[in-house]
This record gives sequence, structure tokens and C-alpha cells, in this order.
Amino acid sequence: MSLKPLAVGLVAVALMLGLSVKAAPALATDVWLIGVDPQTQKARHVTEPADYMNLFRPDAPWKKAASGLAVFKFGTRFVLQSDDAQLKTVIDDLKRRHIAFAVELGMLESNGPGSCGFGVEGYGNANTVESVAKRVKALGGQIDYVAMDEPVWFGHIVDKLQKTTGHGCQYSVPEVADRVAPKIALLRRYFPDIKIGDIEPVSARVPGGPQSIQDILSFEDLLRKKTGSAPVFVHADVAWATPGWQPLMVTLGEGVRAKGMRFGVICDGDPTAGDNEAWVDQALQRCRAVEANPRTRPDDLLAQTWEPLPTKMLPETDAGTLTFEALKLENLRRGDRRENEQ
Repeated sequence: MSLKPLAVGLVAVALMLGLSVKAAPALATDVWLIGVDPQTQKARHVTEPADYMNLFRPDAPWKKAASGLAVFKFGTRFVLQSDDAQLKTVIDDLKRRHIAFAVELGMLESNGPGSCGFGVEGYGNANTVESVAKRVKALGGQIDYVAMDEPVWFGHIVDKLQKTTGHGCQYSVPEVADRVAPKIALLRRYFPDIKIGDIEPVSARVPGGPQSIQDILSFEDLLRKKTGSAPVFVHADVAWATPGWQPLMVTLGEGVRAKGMRFGVICDGDPTAGDNEAWVDQALQRCRAVEANPRTRPDDLLAQTWEPLPTKMLPETDAGTLTFEALKLENLRRGDRRENEQ
């Protein structure tokens, strides 16, 4: 016999008797950490943050932040191009610390020079996704999460991109879902318990705006129908400097949660912030404001940078490091506002 009618009846009786009926508890907020890794530094011809790999030493000065961190995310370049010793060090240290391993991964394919998507973020060659899975598994690792690199933005919305000669393919939303779904099935062959999510921009600047948010929500629906469960989260990459992002974030956050998915926000500063401390402070102020609004309060908070700032990962006691930001976001998650604002 189904227990659902019984449960409904008990709730009705409780209401008639004037008893309180508690809603199911909200999911706990998770904090993620993502920095500029050595392989990305090499591609950009920079050397900072020079202390990135120091994070994975047993005595690294971020014990408090590490103890509260849920997920550490890496770029595809690091997973594919780091040497075995580097990647094995990362895998083993995160296991020791009980921190989940995530990869930000382009799930769309480009057919090479002259084709759409070539040289464009969010695209890779036909073997990229499987190569990432194979490499991590071969070194004894487990990919717990994959964050898809803006498939709707780069696969459907964007045509010409600044700072590149590439063009997006501008597939329809259903076509993007059709192209991504087999990649999810491939990842699940290697890691059956893997959790797949999506990163997408929240921008009021054209070609963003309300239609872009509706396209993202449509994509999540279509992809879940094709995969059964993925994606399980959407993380917002916010164009903070462009006025008008707030109502778009409300629409996206409420739409994502209505589908039973987690909603997250990347907490970053501007490259023009000035110095490390100013960048971190700006990132924290932005996510404090988002967290304070019940309609935009995230399930996931991400201390993430793609920019030259901050130039240091460590120590967590330095107000200009990414681990300091992660620690403050963990305090925010716990509701320890007084300490967080110091």
C-alpha cells in the first residue's frame, strides 16, 4: 500500500489541530575552490600563483579551510597536461583530506581548424572527455563532479567571441542537449556515481538577458530527460559589473531549485580590483549580498578565479589569498557573520 495518502492525511490532521508542520530541511551549502593551476599558468606565460602545488602538501597552511571544503575543481588542461607525479599528488592529497575531485570540462566537439567551435571555450576534440576520465582513473583517482563549461552560452548563444578568431556553433538548445548527453553516458562508464552539473553566465549584456536564462532552463530540462538525472547543479558565472544581473539570477536560481537541482554562484572579483586583498574583498562582498537575499541564496559558493588576481593561494590567514576567501565563505555558510566580516 502506498504511504503517500497516509502521510497527506497526517499532515491534514496536524494542521486541523493547530500543530506546526516542518518543511524538509534545506540542503547544506557546499564551498568549492578553484585556482589557476601550473599548466594554465604555463599556457599564459605567467608564474603565479607560484604556491599552487603547495596546497597538496600535508603541512600546507590551510587546515581550517581544507577541513570545511567540499570540492576542489581543476581545469581540463591540468588533468591532461600535468605530469603523473603532479596529478597523483593532487588525487592522493584530496582523498586524504576527504575533499571531492571535480573537473571543469568542455562537453562539445569541434572538428578542427575552420569549423565552428575551434579555439572556443566549451569545445574540445572528439577524445577530450574520455581522455580526462581515463587519465584520472589510471592514476587511481575518482572524478566526483564534472562542471560543464557553459554549453548553452558557447554552444547556442554566442557567435563571435572577443580575443579569439573562433565562432560558436549556435546550435539550437535541443541540439546542444543531443550533443552533450552521449558525453555524460561516457563519463558514467568510467565513474558510475559521477555528478554532472552546468556552469552558465548570468549577464544582462547582449547576447545575455532574460532569453538566455530561459534557454539555460530549457537545456537543463531536455538534458535531464535524456540522461535521467544530470545535471544536478547549475553554477552562475555572473557579469557583476553589468547592471541588471540581479533579476536574472533570481529567475535562474528559482528555476533551478524548482527542478530539484542545486544552485551555486562563483564568488570572484574584477581583474581591475587593484591588489590581492581588494580582489578577495570584492569577491566576498558580492557573495555576502547574494547570500543575504533569500531569493538568490546559493546552495554552493565557489571561490574561483581565472584572473591574474589573487597571485597567492596560501596561507589561509592572509586576506589576499584564495584559501582565505574559501575559509570566509565557509564561515558564511555556517552563518557566522560576525567573524566572516572581520
